[in-house]
Amino acid sequence: MLVILFSCTQNQSQPKALVYNDFVSQIDSMARDGFNASDISYLRKKYPRFFTLWLYEVMDFGRFGPMTDSARAQYIEYWLEQNQPVFNAIRGHYAINKSWKGELDQAWFSLQEAIPNTPNAQIFSYLSQFSNYNTFVDTLYNQQIKQETLILAYSQEMFLNDTFPPYALLDLPPYFNRYNGSDQVASQLVWNYVKTQFEKNHKRSSMLDEMIFQGKIWYSVIYLFPKRNPWEILGYDQTEWKWMQREEGQIWKHYLDNRLLFSNKFNDYKRYFAFGNKTFGNGVPPECPPLIGNFSGLRIVQSYVEKNDASLAQVWKITNSNEILQGSAYNPIK
Repeated sequence: MLVILFSCTQNQSQPKALVYNDFVSQIDSMARDGFNASDISYLRKKYPRFFTLWLYEVMDFGRFGPMTDSARAQYIEYWLEQNQPVFNAIRGHYAINKSWKGELDQAWFSLQEAIPNTPNAQIFSYLSQFSNYNTFVDTLYNQQIKQETLILAYSQEMFLNDTFPPYALLDLPPYFNRYNGSDQVASQLVWNYVKTQFEKNHKRSSMLDEMIFQGKIWYSVIYLFPKRNPWEILGYDQTEWKWMQREEGQIWKHYLDNRLLFSNKFNDYKRYFAFGNKTFGNGVPPECPPLIGNFSGLRIVQSYVEKNDASLAQVWKITNSNEILQGSAYNPIK
């Protein structure tokens, strides 16, 4: 961990393995005998919530209007045939790149230790037709046992590392290569879950609100993956990370000089929280990395935790961003 980050002591007990559902391999193997309406019925019964989400949200079957299962199966069979090179690439890639599963098991165990009401989760693989739909989070409630289970799903073809040839041919967002490594699967799933879980309780009506909320997410991910370099988890190279560390005071001064911190006009500050390869705009150096608003939020949260010996659960319990700022005594301007 870098100098600006304090170390976190975590419970290193043996984690319980999460349940992994390799939907991609299953649907690929089913297609070898011809994909038909009975396969649609089987998948709907086996994965009721996930399959519906994949079919209508990811594959966008709703655009076709009412369809029979035979028609759905015919379309999926054609799609599977067209994407056999992708399935082959995925099969070879994930046969080698497996370490992220153990990292996710440990991170989820640590999250449940830190925030005890965190539910169990099932992990699903899927394909998203090379869209930016690289992960999604949903909830499954079992009426029989009265228990909630999370669905954490990731699009396998979106995490094949930046050497995968088709990426260069696709019109993907410019920041895509920051997050397309298989070592990003676990942290991206946790990042998405934490955001989804806590955003409903965090009012974000000012730049400070947005900064603290995003900083809490970054702090959580760094906390839950203590063996990873923070810049790698968050999509930076080490040079960019050192730049933000070195310019931390000047970044903060820029916010204050432009009276942005308490602004409630999103257009005034949205560029500091925008995914990309740089932060652009008046007063920002051309070499400035993206998401510097998130970085400042992280530093405030880290300072708050350090000064108050706060747990991860306590960090998320406080929803007043000004309380976090005041309690942090954060002032990087030297």
